[in-house]
Amino acid sequence: MAGSGPEPVEILESRGAERRFGSWWRRQGARRRLALTLAPAALLVLGFLVADLTRPQPPAPAPTAWPAEHAAVTYDGYDGMSADDPSGRTAGFLVSVRNQDAATLTVVQVTVAYRGLTLRTAPRLPLAVQPGQTVHIQLIATATDCSRIPMDDELPFIDVTFRNIRAIGQESEILGDRYTSDLHRAMTVACRRGRSLKSSSADNSSIT
Repeated sequence: MAGSGPEPVEILESRGAERRFGSWWRRQGARRRLALTLAPAALLVLGFLVADLTRPQPPAPAPTAWPAEHAAVTYDGYDGMSADDPSGRTAGFLVSVRNQDAATLTVVQVTVAYRGLTLRTAPRLPLAVQPGQTVHIQLIATATDCSRIPMDDELPFIDVTFRNIRAIGQESEILGDRYTSDLHRAMTVACRRGRSLKSSSADNSSIT
């Protein structure tokens, strides 16, 4: 019609690319189509794994200390002469062991350096001590040969063997002046009683 503007032209979307892709896709085998379908998911999973592996890791925990480093041994006092020993040569001493480590500590053994003195404990060892726990141990000392017990030793000590998850080791523990005094007094009494028993036995033998 005269005077009228140009008619609008409809723009049709080309479907050529879709037809070409559809034709190409149909030519692929079932396995290849499955592989092509799963490939994006596999790449996504791989990306997550790479991100997780490259993520900064927290610092490793500090290694457990050597057994004796965090073991606190304290002398608690003299427990008197033992009534279970008729010879009167046995005395008791009390100590405590505190585990200041984050791992379980085991008291394996306690010994003394004097050849004339034997030592046992109550409770019996080995004894496990949990982190932060304190255990009390009675040291039961018996004088077997007074000539081999130095009564003038100013620094008597005990040897304690400790074990934890890292190692096993022995530590010499000096228990202080009070232990020194109590040990000397108890061993003096024990040896005096031992001599008295020997004299009594000798007198009885001479009578018979």
